[in-house]
Amino acid sequence: MPAPISNNSFFGPTKAVGVPLSEFKKLTRFPILIVYGDNIPKTEVKNPYQDYWRAASTMAQEFVNAVNAEGGHAKVLHLPDIGIKGNTHFPFSDKNSAEVAKVVEKWLSDNVK
Repeated sequence: MPAPISNNSFFGPTKAVGVPLSEFKKLTRFPILIVYGDNIPKTEVKNPYQDYWRAASTMAQEFVNAVNAEGGHAKVLHLPDIGIKGNTHFPFSDKNSAEVAKVVEKWLSDNVK
């Protein structure tokens, strides 16, 4: 696995912790989907909570990149990118949870063998 990555946020560094490659490769044995809702900034912002989610989602993408580089199948899904809006950081507890569930169900159907 590449060297651990760090991404600063208002609360300090959000960083990965390295593990032996043999342990990390276990994550390549099954598909992984990470789902994020709305209002996650792409660049640093002064609002500490929004900035935390920016750093966390950036680290999630780095995790996905690392898993995929080792032959895994992982994806970060930002719901607004596929036209689903109005979600908090708990996208399955919002009023449109059935719509989110359909997307996840399709992804599982397409990716879990």
